[in-house]
Amino acid sequence: MEESSNLMLKSREVLATPSHKGLEKIVETLSMFQDFNEYESAFALLNFCATNFPNCYTLMLLKVYRSSSNGDIRSHSICFLSESLFDFRTRNLELSRIALHEIKPLVIECLLMQETKESDMKYLRRIVSLITYYVVICDNGGWFELSDSILWLAENEPVKAFHIFIDLPSVYENFIDKFMKIIVEKAEKVLLNPEKDRVQDWSLALETVVKMGIQILDTEMRVDLIKNLINTLVKSVKELVEKGMEQFLVQGLEHLERFVSRDKNLYNYNKEQRHFVMTFMFKIKDFVTQSKEIVKKITQLLKTQDIAASKPVVKVKPRENQDDGEEYERGLFDHLKTLSSVDILKIFVSNVVDDRSREIAIRRLEVVLSDHISKKVDIDIAEMRQLQPLVISCLKQERISDSMFKVLGQVVNHVVYEMFKHQDVAWDGLRDYIASHSKTKFQRAVYIFQCLTTPLEDDDFVIHVMENLLPEIRIRLNPPRDLLVDNSCWDLAFTGAFCATIHLIEIPSQAESVKEIANKMIDSVRELVERGMEVGLVRRAFRDLESIVKKQMEWYGTNEYKFVKGLLWKLYAIKGMKWESKIVLWRINVIVDRRVNVEVKKLPKGKLDWLNLPEGEGCVQSEILLADYGF
Repeated sequence: MEESSNLMLKSREVLATPSHKGLEKIVETLSMFQDFNEYESAFALLNFCATNFPNCYTLMLLKVYRSSSNGDIRSHSICFLSESLFDFRTRNLELSRIALHEIKPLVIECLLMQETKESDMKYLRRIVSLITYYVVICDNGGWFELSDSILWLAENEPVKAFHIFIDLPSVYENFIDKFMKIIVEKAEKVLLNPEKDRVQDWSLALETVVKMGIQILDTEMRVDLIKNLINTLVKSVKELVEKGMEQFLVQGLEHLERFVSRDKNLYNYNKEQRHFVMTFMFKIKDFVTQSKEIVKKITQLLKTQDIAASKPVVKVKPRENQDDGEEYERGLFDHLKTLSSVDILKIFVSNVVDDRSREIAIRRLEVVLSDHISKKVDIDIAEMRQLQPLVISCLKQERISDSMFKVLGQVVNHVVYEMFKHQDVAWDGLRDYIASHSKTKFQRAVYIFQCLTTPLEDDDFVIHVMENLLPEIRIRLNPPRDLLVDNSCWDLAFTGAFCATIHLIEIPSQAESVKEIANKMIDSVRELVERGMEVGLVRRAFRDLESIVKKQMEWYGTNEYKFVKGLLWKLYAIKGMKWESKIVLWRINVIVDRRVNVEVKKLPKGKLDWLNLPEGEGCVQSEILLADYGF
């Protein structure tokens, strides 16, 4: 107990500071390994930091790599981080969305540094792969900066680009499109111009072209491109054989075998992806001699299914292999198309099916309701009434992952939109859910509330919800003190506060509440900026605010427009705020000005009581911001 307490104190000394020097000293001790006791102490502390504070640990080790002048320390720092991130994944430990916003640009800096050696790439590519994995599972807004970086590397340092690309998990097609042409061209150049002492580079180029085929086949079928990739691979192998370099080819294919074995197990190749690699092997097997054995091994590797059993989609129907599972999912999706919205939701509520089937069902329901809103299909009000109690039952369930809860939030919003179109239809169940869970399950209650992007014209609904939710928002808007904990509550409190003020602004009796909560939002951001906690918290909240405004602004009137403009001005004027954060505010301002109806656009003038601005100051600030920042 005493040892754990001591490690906690030391870890806070190392991590709860902007400086990376403390962690660099630990890495230095581990890299030198001069004294066993010192090494053991340093290792115990590093392991404690990784286990208990993975977000800060990851950030700090990246800072060590970026800033240290000692090559050995830098290499050891990313080696430790690579191993730790892999351990996090095996233990299903996720990095927070907030931390990822700081981690992503640091990773990019590390990739593009001149000091980054090719020998470091085996660690960096694994780090990039695992961070990308976390970005994907956290729905973190993508990582197009990485796509830009791979493009730059492909143009200037192609071997490094090969390293990064081949370890990526499945990514969106538009992520790949940016650099696909240039990286394939660079890989083809290496493949067709082999250097006898650079078999590693040739192997990386080979794996890059293979991986491109794997990625493309996980997005959509592009037959012409797949054929071109196969032809490039076959041509490169044939030329090596003709040049009498088949021993070189053997070494390259051995590298490919290890790559395919690892990549297949990590990302679970589907039938088309396996067929792509086997087609390559089939086309070269007849004109190779020394390489026949390794070609056979790779083919057999792809024919053999993994021994480990896959998790069943439905408890009463075991999946014998991945193909059976894919077939079942397609069958389930086709079946859902024949069901009413109520029957689909009943599948989600059911305890008979497992989480994957429930997720397919709730996503299908969201699509159906979205199609109803856009008038592609028609659902009558009686069916919507049947959905209401079922939705509340879903919200109260414990067995719902964060990803499913997000989709459920969109379902709630669609149903609310339809209910509020009929003035005689109230939804007391939703009102009571948010009110009763405001204290005990604040994050879920406030998330559902901020999903309600439709205008809430039932004042009684809004006021009753606010009586319970607003006090909890006020408490959680207090700036967090510790970077070593998950501060997502503050992000939700900030965006929840914004939604609260938007829905209360038209209710005269709530004017003081609007003023109070708006001031608290601004003061909280100001304090976080002053304490240097802007990047991890404030910027994330601004991006979430941007997403909410995009969904709401279709119904903004003059009061909502004035409120948003005034809030943006006050936030923009906070001293010390970084330009990257101000850019997000500027984007929100542009969106509002471009998309809000021109009839309601009236800039704040006169006395802005909720901003504590006298009339003159408000008008002067308007003119300054319009002139200097394009507002």
